[in-house]
Amino acid sequence: MRTHLPPGLIVPVSRRDHVRGQSNAAMTLAECGDYQCPYCGANPTVDEIRRELGDRLRFAFRNFPLSEIHPHAEHAAEIVEAAGTHHNFFH
Repeated sequence: MRTHLPPGLIVPVSRRDHVRGQSNAAMTLAECGDYQCPYCGANPTVDEIRRELGDRLRFAFRNFPLSEIHPHAEHAAEIVEAAGTHHNFFH
């Protein structure tokens, strides 16, 4: 059985997210990432999508540390959040 979700994010993009792009972009891509996860390293793919879609895309990143299986993920997320308070999240 297939469940259909309403269009859009279940949890809308907010000031808590780290965002690149305009709020009125045609599309939003939200990534929930864990810095220690080998499968979360999609940055080259996301960068390519951002280049191709340009202003039509808003990208939002949300920290999602899986600390039960990645013991350093939460600490890494905390460090990056601290950088974000100085507007250096994406640097």
